[in-house]
Amino acid sequence: MTTSFRLNSITLQTTQGTVEHRFSGALTVLAGSVGVGKSTLFELVKYGLGGDGLLAEVVTKSVLSVSLDISINSNNYLLTRTITPTHADARVVKVVDLVEQFNLPDHFTGSDEPSLSSLLLAAMDLPDDLRAATTQSGSTNPGTRISFYDVFKYMYVSQGNINEQIAGSGDSWYQPKRKAVFELLFGLTNPTILDLQSEVARTRGQYEQAQHDYLVVRQFLEDSNTQNRIEAEVRQHEALQEKQNAEQILARIQTSISPTLDHETKTLRELLAESERNTADARNNLTILIQQKQDFIRERALLQQDIARTKRMIDAGERLAKFEFAVCPRCMQDVRSRPIPDHACRLCLQQDPVEAQGGTQRPEDNHELLHLEDQIQEFDTQIFSMEVEIANLFEVVSSRESLIADLSAQIELRTSNRITPQLQAFADATSKRAQSDLIIREIEKTLVQWDRADDLELKAVSLQDRLASLQDDLSAAQNLLDSRRIEILDELDDEFHQTASAIGIPGVHQASINRKTYLPMLNGIAFQKFSPVGGVRTATQVAYWVSLMNVALRRRDTSYPAFLLLDSPRTSLNDSDDLSSALYQRLITMADAAQSRVQILIGDNELPAHYRKDYMQLDFDYDHPTIYTLHHPGREAVTLLNAAPPDDAGTSPSD
Repeated sequence: MTTSFRLNSITLQTTQGTVEHRFSGALTVLAGSVGVGKSTLFELVKYGLGGDGLLAEVVTKSVLSVSLDISINSNNYLLTRTITPTHADARVVKVVDLVEQFNLPDHFTGSDEPSLSSLLLAAMDLPDDLRAATTQSGSTNPGTRISFYDVFKYMYVSQGNINEQIAGSGDSWYQPKRKAVFELLFGLTNPTILDLQSEVARTRGQYEQAQHDYLVVRQFLEDSNTQNRIEAEVRQHEALQEKQNAEQILARIQTSISPTLDHETKTLRELLAESERNTADARNNLTILIQQKQDFIRERALLQQDIARTKRMIDAGERLAKFEFAVCPRCMQDVRSRPIPDHACRLCLQQDPVEAQGGTQRPEDNHELLHLEDQIQEFDTQIFSMEVEIANLFEVVSSRESLIADLSAQIELRTSNRITPQLQAFADATSKRAQSDLIIREIEKTLVQWDRADDLELKAVSLQDRLASLQDDLSAAQNLLDSRRIEILDELDDEFHQTASAIGIPGVHQASINRKTYLPMLNGIAFQKFSPVGGVRTATQVAYWVSLMNVALRRRDTSYPAFLLLDSPRTSLNDSDDLSSALYQRLITMADAAQSRVQILIGDNELPAHYRKDYMQLDFDYDHPTIYTLHHPGREAVTLLNAAPPDDAGTSPSD
């Protein structure tokens, strides 16, 4: 049956108090001059449902939160969303289940879970995991997820869109989703078909990628001069055979030279190895001795310096001993008048070594000097011994080098006659084996690519088969709905033609619904091209929405929501009272026929008095604006909202 959707009330918490508006009738008109806040209130409804409402400056500065009491089928929720200048906490929506009387977990307007969109779709008995894939041939895009805000485009016509586009029809990128939502609401598709369409697009993309990868690998193989796998395997077999032949040649050469390794030659090689080891040891010992000799020479030089310094000290002492100090050279006090012990120095009063030794001291009698000279003699002895040993080692090394040269010559003489002629053959065979190994490795890489090409071809064929199977399943599923599709579109055609005729859209003699785009056709021309802007488009919009809702209400086997939020339908009609009267008469007729099964909320300017008897009307003015707790500065201070961006359900300029 048609989805029941009602906005029972909207409550605003402002800086100056609480604002509440209740909507109980089937048709309610919010009437008032430009700037009293009708569009602002509608945008707050959209914002409260989780959309990106176009909020006026007065809202962002003075409204703290918006609460919506909504009924969807058997569900009744109170949704509360805060309003902040930065929208920092605006993603969170508090939800109260008014039927069960308890608070649900906070829901989110974005991609976080739990999602408010999923909650609202579930209440409307619509799946929340469907994708709208494009139905164009060759598309590989599986489509984006259908949200409640895509459905809301069929429930809210903003002032900015009422004379421009229908449910986002002006945005080419949005068309697959707009059409998918239309089909879903009228039962022209189902979750199975939508899933199949997404899977067909996804599989087509995978197939095209696999086919592309396969062609890239095949091009590489063609560039490597291997037209097919058999040719590569033949080349691999030939390279393996050439490698085997080269290894056989190397084995024969090795066998032919093995007799040269007789006992005497083996003994000579052992002697040569022993001589080389002994020579290396001798060279090592020679190096060590030379280094030790250099160290001893440096130490002897240091001792010579110590001897010279000691002799200078003795000489200085003897020279100073001849002086008899009368005053202290440090403090300049007289030292002659003080008592001096026998055999003591007049200055320091210590034992006088010069006098104790009986006068002048000879350098050769100094104990320290004698000790240093003994060390010099000891170093001289060591250095002489090392020079002798170094000379002997030089002779040993020279002798061993002569022996090594002699042994090498004997070995060369015994083996040259047998090995030298085989060297070229050995080099050729070794080169051939290396070349064969290189070819084998390259062919193995090529065979790996052939394996990959085979795998990619199998994958592409498998995906192609799966794509064909999915397309068959999709066609079968769509065929089951062909009769319903024809029936509903015929019914929409008739209803739209009758509604357009009853309204009297200027210049229109024939009105229909396009079978592919589901958009209005006027005299066989798409409505966008029939009239760029103005009253004709507005009248066409109203006729279109009334027709869709009338058919949905009459059939009772669709998911179409019986709710319409219509902003300023008379804006572009200027002074055409007849057209305005016809538009409202059609809306009133629909509301009267459906009564409690439908809810239509309209925001409009001043209306003729004779309309009031047919619907509920809420009147607003500058002294009593829609947000009546806030002072209205008057018409001159009104700032209109900008035109809406083309995103969820559209937004509107303020009135």
